[in-house]
Amino acid sequence: MIELTNIAGEWGGAGTINGYHAGILAELTSSPWSLLAFIALVVLVVGLAWVLFIVMRWRIVSGASQALKQLEDLNSTWRISVARRSPIRLRCRPSVDSKSKFDRFDLPARMSISILEDELSIEREISLRLQATGQFTKYQHDFEALQYGLLGRSSHPRFSDERFGAIEHKLFLRRKLAYPTPKAKVTTTVSYTSPKGRNSYSSKLEWDFDQLREALVAAQDARAHQSTAGALRQRERNLMTAGLRTKILRRDGFRCRMCGASPADGITLHIDHITPVSLDGRTVPENLQTLCQACNLGKSNHFIG
Repeated sequence: MIELTNIAGEWGGAGTINGYHAGILAELTSSPWSLLAFIALVVLVVGLAWVLFIVMRWRIVSGASQALKQLEDLNSTWRISVARRSPIRLRCRPSVDSKSKFDRFDLPARMSISILEDELSIEREISLRLQATGQFTKYQHDFEALQYGLLGRSSHPRFSDERFGAIEHKLFLRRKLAYPTPKAKVTTTVSYTSPKGRNSYSSKLEWDFDQLREALVAAQDARAHQSTAGALRQRERNLMTAGLRTKILRRDGFRCRMCGASPADGITLHIDHITPVSLDGRTVPENLQTLCQACNLGKSNHFIG
């Protein structure tokens, strides 16, 4: 009897414990907020367990995969060369003192001047970003060599070949270095405020990396063209020798070809380019004529056929 009583007491104790736990559960779910908190706790625990399970699988696959080990070494080799750089930033904020100047303001031309003022620095920054994209092409080649040469050739006894290969492939793509997309933000904002501050106007133009690169090349080409054109014009002027001047004067009978005046009329004769040098006219007899000073000044640098 004593043994049976002890057994019954033990069972009663167990029943009391179960009742205590049931009471806690009932208290937790007694209100909607408590129920939501309990559900959130359960979801959090399940979520953490699932994350730990996934991480464990990734570690196992990473340790067994030759492709992933080779990729880690490859990334270490190329990481610095193909690293992303911060965007190139250039900001210009000119202001004008009249509405008419604001309306006529040439934003693209002002931006071209701005980038030429900081030409060497911008050119260097562009070059660094283009070098990174060029290096990434080489990295991509090595990456694909690993992808098609080693991926799918490793295994682990805890996974089927299909499951191991799926996890390995996902990790391989996730660990690929990011493409170093070149970026830039170049802005010019012109503004005008009326004298009494009643009206304010502003206009903005913005260039990205490709537009900045194209604009820099165009500005450099325009500057080179101006320099070349100036050199060519000076060369043509230097070709006007004393002998050539005398030849043209004799050919034209020492008279102005526009008004017919001669030195006997008290005028000074000039040798003029029919097509001006500023308009790419050449210093050759066919493009030269005798003009008096007045006619030459009146013609200026215009072409008169």
